[in-house]
Amino acid sequence: MNFITEQKPRSYQSSSQKNNLISIAGLLVAFFIGLTNYSQDLLAQTDVPPPANGAEETRQSLNRIYKDFWDYQLSIQPMLAAEHEVEGANRLLPQSGLKTIDRDLQEYFKFFNEMYALDLSLVTKQEKQQALMLIAIIENRLDGIRVGEHLAPINQRRGPQVWLPRLSSQLQFNQKSDYEDYLARLEQVPEYLAGIREVLERAVSEGFIPPQVTLSGVLDQFKACTTPKPEDSLFYDPFRLAPPEIPASQWKPLEERAKKVIGGAVQKSLAELAQYLETTYIPLSRDTVGAYQFPNGNEYYSFCIRKHTTTNRSAMEIHQLGLREVARIRKEMQSIIDEVNFDGDFAAFVNFLREDSRFYHKTAEDLLAGYRDICKRADAAMPSLFGNLPRAPYGVREIPAHEAPRSTTAYYMSPPADGSQPGWFYANTFDLKSRPIYEMEALALHEAVPGHHHQLALQGEMEGLPQWRKITHFTAYIEGWGLYAESLGDQMGFYQNPYSRFGKLSYEMWRALRLVVDTGIHQLGWTRDQAIQVMSENSALTRKNIEAEVDRYIAWPGQALAYKIGELEIKALLQQAKDTLGADFDLRGFHDHMLAEGSMPLEILRSRMEQWIEDQQNSKSADR
Repeated sequence: MNFITEQKPRSYQSSSQKNNLISIAGLLVAFFIGLTNYSQDLLAQTDVPPPANGAEETRQSLNRIYKDFWDYQLSIQPMLAAEHEVEGANRLLPQSGLKTIDRDLQEYFKFFNEMYALDLSLVTKQEKQQALMLIAIIENRLDGIRVGEHLAPINQRRGPQVWLPRLSSQLQFNQKSDYEDYLARLEQVPEYLAGIREVLERAVSEGFIPPQVTLSGVLDQFKACTTPKPEDSLFYDPFRLAPPEIPASQWKPLEERAKKVIGGAVQKSLAELAQYLETTYIPLSRDTVGAYQFPNGNEYYSFCIRKHTTTNRSAMEIHQLGLREVARIRKEMQSIIDEVNFDGDFAAFVNFLREDSRFYHKTAEDLLAGYRDICKRADAAMPSLFGNLPRAPYGVREIPAHEAPRSTTAYYMSPPADGSQPGWFYANTFDLKSRPIYEMEALALHEAVPGHHHQLALQGEMEGLPQWRKITHFTAYIEGWGLYAESLGDQMGFYQNPYSRFGKLSYEMWRALRLVVDTGIHQLGWTRDQAIQVMSENSALTRKNIEAEVDRYIAWPGQALAYKIGELEIKALLQQAKDTLGADFDLRGFHDHMLAEGSMPLEILRSRMEQWIEDQQNSKSADR
């Protein structure tokens, strides 16, 4: 394995200029940063019954803060507000620009002060855990502003050129007002894009310049939005078929207005932003790829690790963990190569898998049908592993063509709160030679059930908890669950031949390599080519997938670390429960309790599950 483990971490550049806004945020957050140990101290406390009066006052204060926090989320996220039937929200786009950063800074700092003013030792352990979740969210928001997380709003996976064209696919069109609301949103695109440009200009002035590779293909994405005639664009999709409920006399003006709005407000403003990117922003982008090259690179990457893993592990600790996992999985992969009596080494076997046509679908329709068949079989096996199943359905869709060339293999989108859409497992049908059949089972289990759809749909349907809990996404919990879900395939009747078992291991190797490659890029100073080489030498992923993945790690520092970190924590808790409870261990009960309160930091998850283990142990002892 060609890992470059002997390199010392890069030294980090300091910024000669500081964004006034970021400087203010840094001063405010730094003043309170020592209080983060408070959260750990509270988790360690025993659950002693609190004084009644003090507990009730604290509980009332928490409920008020929870309501205020939720109301603030609705005020800044019109899509979310529309799902919750907030009047007028279905005609709005989100605000953007530096004013929104300042607004968030002020509001989250207010919540920060209010939460730390409370004595959480006065409430129950469960209430304390919930409060600590909100504290973690608030600290992440403030820390993100402090390090400049908002200063890179566009790359191949993120930005208006990605989410605006698919906006209509997330909406329902049943009556005339639905079409009018959609057009009202499109009319706000110029103002929204002006805010994005304002942020980009501030980033340039502060030297917060992204790697060039993260912007590769972005102009093509913009052109896919701006070059078609309005009536041929994705923005026009809702108007392609006249609904019978709307008379022709009313429908024709809607069609004409749509063409005018799309061709003017939408495509013109997108083209103007694309021109700024092409002539000014992209030429300034850097050849280097690591986060250490940002003005505050050391702090930036440390923040990304904390945010996405919800741990205080260092980059080098994670790098070494990744090396150990890679070695373990590589050994298991070699045993399968030996099992099938392949005449050649690991590299030859991987090349055989990449080139043999039997391992690839010939059409996009076949690929999608294959995923739907896997999902149908997974649905049938779910009751054996879970007592609680979500009400919301899900479906399989292909990733939109304009997005697919630069997108990953798949992703999932949760069902909205209003129940107007199912959850969607989006599969990439671009370049079918890079979508091997032997990896499809693991991927479907991760994205659909028992992975993301099962967990996130259940979270959206939780009752008796604050509304903000339903939309809380801690990456290590969510992606850790998704990766753990892949391992459940053995008990669900999947991975029945050595190639699909190799595919499962290939996906596990993929996530282990993320620990090595992400830290290699952002801490050790690896180049893009080095990262690609390491992944190519140790996985069966196709070259296309590897390049897309490495570019994703470059564009999204730290996020890829969450998968393995979360999965290993869940598996450690599972083993702890089995060892403690022995024959009394109930896997369905373990799963249901782990998912019962939705996403949370790993430290809080451990506290909850250890309490469950203790409760199960006490209950069984009492029964004997």
